[in-house]
Amino acid sequence: MSARLLAALRASLLPALAALALLPACAQTTPAQKKTSAHPAAASTRHTTTGAGHAASGRRHSSRARVHYYVARVSPARRAALVEEIGARLKEPAPHAIAYEDALEGFYAQLASREEELHAGDPATGTLRVLQWGDSHTAADEFTGEARRVFQQQFGDGGIGYSYAGHPFAGYRIIGSARAQSPGWKTQGNKFLDLGDGDLGMGGISLSTDRAGQWVTLDAPCTELELQYLEQPGGGSLRFTDNDGDPIEIQTAADETGAGTFRYPCPAGDHHFEITTEDAAPVTVLGWVATQPGVTWESIGINGAEAPLILKWNQPLFSSYLKDNSPSLIVLAYGTNEAASPDWDEGSYEQAFASLIDTIHQYVPESSILVIGPGDRAVLRHHAWRDYDGTGRIVEAQRAVCRTHDCAYWDWRDRMGGPGAMQQWVYAGWAQPDHTHFTGDGYRALADAFMADLMAGFESYKERHSPETETAGQQDLKGARNGPGSTNP
Repeated sequence: MSARLLAALRASLLPALAALALLPACAQTTPAQKKTSAHPAAASTRHTTTGAGHAASGRRHSSRARVHYYVARVSPARRAALVEEIGARLKEPAPHAIAYEDALEGFYAQLASREEELHAGDPATGTLRVLQWGDSHTAADEFTGEARRVFQQQFGDGGIGYSYAGHPFAGYRIIGSARAQSPGWKTQGNKFLDLGDGDLGMGGISLSTDRAGQWVTLDAPCTELELQYLEQPGGGSLRFTDNDGDPIEIQTAADETGAGTFRYPCPAGDHHFEITTEDAAPVTVLGWVATQPGVTWESIGINGAEAPLILKWNQPLFSSYLKDNSPSLIVLAYGTNEAASPDWDEGSYEQAFASLIDTIHQYVPESSILVIGPGDRAVLRHHAWRDYDGTGRIVEAQRAVCRTHDCAYWDWRDRMGGPGAMQQWVYAGWAQPDHTHFTGDGYRALADAFMADLMAGFESYKERHSPETETAGQQDLKGARNGPGSTNP
């Protein structure tokens, strides 16, 4: 069987198995394994924190490590009751669920313009883009995939947006697309162990080869495709095709290393894109962007990542692509892994987090920023699941930065039900037995609650900026100026 056929077969199976990427810590255990995993020492040294396929901080453990958690038995009636209880709580309006919402004024203004176009029946001519960076919760594309579905259902399908090239890590997928690659590529950045010179582009991951005949494919609907690659001295050439049509040559050679972009307008509909290296010369691919008129909610996640990781990437490359992609809203969803760090320090973390927010504001001052805090967690100690203290510290540190750095904040843990809620989510079957990650149902329920909170803020924005409200405000101001004791004419 050819390498291309094997890779294509693998790619076709991955979407169906993608949910299993979140389940290494949830494998069925033997009685002996259950006894071992219940031991507090074993739990403290082998607890999974980095999500899909990686054990607690890939920096310290082999990615092959597996942790087996005892799964408590819950009656179907009890589970159903918990699902109903948690679901009802998530559907209840949550006033001020998004803190410091003034930071979203720019995003809401662009969204209002998009809505006016829809109501007027005008065809959309551009793409309003939301880019979410994060850790394994984002990388799974369960939360972001549901947010994308809800957002696009209301404002138009703008496509999948940005995605990594090929399969940078096990289980990687973007819902609504498919991908494959030949075996001769090297991935950098997916485990953030060796960032090299940081030439990782907008998503923090690159795919490189110096061999001829190596290929990468993407299947996605769009009207415009962008291939992001590294320009470099001695760079090789790529052959690009769309639906097996006439090839287009892309040269990656340049006098200096920098951001390379190939843009390709195409007819609306489904496309099969393929790039193939033509010679034995270095080629580095940084990502695809597939868009069409509408809105996006794009998933850019790396298992085990922490927010300050972005600042370790090549900043000229990162800023160049960020400016070119011009997002209306940037979402930063980090904190789970920081909460588990034994070296965490409040002062240094706040400083690093503030530096990240300020850097993004500097690169794209027109973009709004929203931080999604970490969800609730529990850790196994003395044969019982206890609240994870580090999560609260991260929430407070992130809130402190957002409060003073023009950034909105959504408290994931609070929306779940506050500290200690994770145990109920596990019993309901909406969270994994590792008490850190969620099932598909859990991620989708959280995304629905988040989008409801975001849209509630959007409705409040429209009320504040409606012609009637603005006219009333002007009359109130005029009345105050001309009231008793006023010297105004």
